[in-house]
Formats: sequence, structure tokens, C-alpha cells
Amino acid sequence: MLTGAERARFLLNDIPPRFYDFCHMDQITFVQLADWLTENTQSSTPEEISIEESLFVFLDIVAQGSSFKSTAYGWNHDVKLTQSIFLDILNALRVLRDKEEISPSCPSFNTTRSRWRILKARRKSRMEGPIKVGDEGGDGIEVNQEDLVEALTALNNFIHEHKEY
Repeated sequence: MLTGAERARFLLNDIPPRFYDFCHMDQITFVQLADWLTENTQSSTPEEISIEESLFVFLDIVAQGSSFKSTAYGWNHDVKLTQSIFLDILNALRVLRDKEEISPSCPSFNTTRSRWRILKARRKSRMEGPIKVGDEGGDGIEVNQEDLVEALTALNNFIHEHKEY
């Protein structure tokens, strides 16, 4: 089994269509996002886990719809560390949302929400309050829906503003 760092290197060097299927962005945009987060946010993740690996873990949950348990197994981490990585990136993306203006040409959240499988659990009738994320057998965590939407809006905007044509 690959370590998380080895899997991250493998994904970064993967063929572009497969990378895009996993991350919903191209490799250049991904690296630019990792650089922005490194320069503008503080991480509470252990330093042996790179920002790239942390982003992949986050995207495994939000873009692929994986549970914390399966993500932890796939990245060779325990569930508690995987949850911590998720929350760290969620908070970093909220910093991105606070520091970067949303472009008027950025597609609306409703048109891009299909790229984020995590939102399938979101209740349309209750758009605020907690949402259970990455749940499988009780290993999910509750996050504020508004915080999650802000983070994903910032991510959508970053992808829109930096994508390679």
C-alpha cells in the first residue's frame, strides 16, 4: 500500500484527465491553490503531511464523496487525522474566501454544485446549521453548512480564475 505522500506524488504526476476526474481542476490550478494556501494560511496538520496531500484528502471527501474511514484507509492515515486534515483545509478555504473577491464571471454555486458530491447530503429545506460529512458507521463529523458552502464557493472561484484553457 502506498503512503499518503507516495499517493499524492502519483496523483500529481498522473495523466491530466484522471487528475481532473479526481480533483475537478487541472494540475497547474491545483499547484497554484496549494501555493496560495501555503503562503496565506497556517496549517495545524503535522508537517510530514504536505499541503498537496492535505488537499487530496479534502477532495477525496468533497469531490469523490468518500467517507472518512475509506479516505483514511486510502491515504494510510487514521480517521482522527483524516478528520483533522479535512477541517484544516476547510478553514484554509474559508480564509481564501475572506481574502479573495469572488469574480462576477464565476459560475454560480448552483451550477457547479454537481462537482461536489459532499453536497448530496445537504438538505435543501434547511440550508443552515450542521451537516454530517464523510459519514460511514459513525465516523463522520458535523460542520456548519454555511462554512462548507463558503469554502466550496472559494474553491469554485479559484478554479474558475486559474484554470488552464
